[in-house]
Amino acid sequence: MNVLLISTDQMRRDHMGCGGNPVIRTPNLDRLAAAGTCLDRAYVSNPLCMPNRSTIATGRLPRNHLCWSNGIRLPAHERTIADVLNDRGYHTTLLGKAHFQNFGRGRNVPVEQAGMECREAWVKGVLSADWTGPYYGFQDVRLCVGHGVGTLQTAHLGQWVRRRHPEALELLRQPHEPSPTGAPQCSTPPVPAAAHSSTWLGEIGPEYLRDRARDGRPFFGWLSFPDPHHPFTPPPGYDTLYDPADVVMPRITAEALADKPPHYRRAYEGGEPWEGIGANEHLANITEPQMRETLARTYGMITLVDENIGRLLDALDETGLAENTIVIFTSDHGDLMGDCGLVFKGPFLLEGLINVPMIWRIPGVAGGVRSAGLMSSVDIAPTVLELLGVDVPAWMDGMALGALARGGPSARRTAFVEFKSMYRPDLNLRAAVTADAKCVYYAGQDFGELYDLTADRPEAKNLYDDPDWSDVRCEMESQILDDAVLSHDERLMPECHA
Repeated sequence: MNVLLISTDQMRRDHMGCGGNPVIRTPNLDRLAAAGTCLDRAYVSNPLCMPNRSTIATGRLPRNHLCWSNGIRLPAHERTIADVLNDRGYHTTLLGKAHFQNFGRGRNVPVEQAGMECREAWVKGVLSADWTGPYYGFQDVRLCVGHGVGTLQTAHLGQWVRRRHPEALELLRQPHEPSPTGAPQCSTPPVPAAAHSSTWLGEIGPEYLRDRARDGRPFFGWLSFPDPHHPFTPPPGYDTLYDPADVVMPRITAEALADKPPHYRRAYEGGEPWEGIGANEHLANITEPQMRETLARTYGMITLVDENIGRLLDALDETGLAENTIVIFTSDHGDLMGDCGLVFKGPFLLEGLINVPMIWRIPGVAGGVRSAGLMSSVDIAPTVLELLGVDVPAWMDGMALGALARGGPSARRTAFVEFKSMYRPDLNLRAAVTADAKCVYYAGQDFGELYDLTADRPEAKNLYDDPDWSDVRCEMESQILDDAVLSHDERLMPECHA
């Protein structure tokens, strides 16, 4: 059995037709869900790119693989699912955005030592597109670095653009068409969709699949789209594909900040840097027309991704690989997208940020299942190994949930999310999510969050200090404590008595 893992970046679960969005057009994701299991309750282990991508790759929690924040490289000694499958004869590849290492470099780090994903190292020629791996166990690697049209000039994507669409590099010199509403980070670049990173992946992904069909090697392929991450700059045609008047606006507005922990309002009012929110971004000033434009542009970016996912699914069908290839779709995390007046990401463990899309299509298993069973990003690698009949290593922290992936029940009763702020060490969060409630514990603080997820608007009211919910709060904080104590790193267990 082969595996094709498809991921997006910063995409909400409710930004798919099969995720319940009545406006956005995602026919290929809907097609995948119709033949598989679509999970409504899949959660990240951490709501930032680098930690959660590292968790997906290793099956380990951020506290154990040590990449607990953006800006921290995944240690080179960490083993990944690619390492495990390499030992069993699989061909492993990672195409697109990896983000196991930093896009920038520290002040005292020479550019020659900045890592394989450092933009400056690619621009200065320290790194060459002749390199194609290995990288964290993946034998074949072709990278894009960053987001927006800046990705078109570096790494393997840049090489493809120079070869296939050299005119796009000239177009980059022209100014972007500005946002009609002045929405932050919204504009239209002059570069056509044919030269976009999503289109690149829609080309090289099917090529990889056809190569494997020819040589017959079993494979584990991770194809990683860098969209719909901000900036909100879809190419011409996709920027106006959706009418802003039609988008689904947040059900919970800034009024809900009244009972949230104090850092929520500080981030909303602006002037400080947060993970994902710049110091110059004043979210309180975003108008409804601007929020609508942001959503419409995001929908356009997702539709372009969906079209190229369709090219992957078509290649599987045309080569016959669909008959023995497990296909998984997910995102590294979501986006606040106006929830509680906030945008992007940060120390706000709201559902729009931590509840991600997740679809599993398994050959020979009936599809069209929509499940409320819980799964975590840390479970992806163990579940893949279980479905392949491979023993799950003891060092993986996640649960093997093959039954859930097949449309059955979930053995997971609680999903845990962790977050430690690089900007504010006092914000060290742990969340527990169950079938009907969510508790967010702030270490060393006298505030927290507790929500009834069965309510009509689950996060509109914080129940943390509500005496009627004290028993639920106590029980869920106990679960968070148990998780913190029991999820020790198996690699650090004693080898012998003394």
